[in-house]
Amino acid sequence: MKKGLLLAAFIAAVLSLSAQTSQFRSPQASDFAVVGHVGYQTDFERFGIDLQGRYNLMRNIRIAPDIAFYFPKDKVTGLDVMLNAHYVFYFPQDRFSVYPLAGFGMQNNFYGKQTVIVDGDEVKTDSHSSTDFAFNLGGGISYQISPQGFLNAEVKFMLGDNDNASIMLGYGYRF
Repeated sequence: MKKGLLLAAFIAAVLSLSAQTSQFRSPQASDFAVVGHVGYQTDFERFGIDLQGRYNLMRNIRIAPDIAFYFPKDKVTGLDVMLNAHYVFYFPQDRFSVYPLAGFGMQNNFYGKQTVIVDGDEVKTDSHSSTDFAFNLGGGISYQISPQGFLNAEVKFMLGDNDNASIMLGYGYRF
């Protein structure tokens, strides 16, 4: 009985919190956005592209899953799939925002066949891939340029077996 009452009170609190936050939402803040980025991954020294979705849970809190593809360099190709959370700080007229981020996900590197020299002999290596789980921390900024469009810059430090940082610049669209 106590658990049922506690569950009912929790659901009522969540529903009332959701109703309270929606009335303070600015006209420019929508629940869903998509961002396309181009950028650079530091440790592997390679360029990449990223597609990120954003969903506002509340005015200042959103989730942002993303997938990043890093172009091959020295026959190593990368793919990162992350789920991030942003806490957004809005500035004058909500045109400018800053957010710290934290998240977790998967990093994959595919190593193509290579020829290496071992003790003066040429040896061909087989292709293989490595997949690791990683946590990331970082931050970003956004600047509204139209009612739906905005510019975005983001930096993430990924902490895992392959520690690295990525710097991304892009354009987003709110729905």
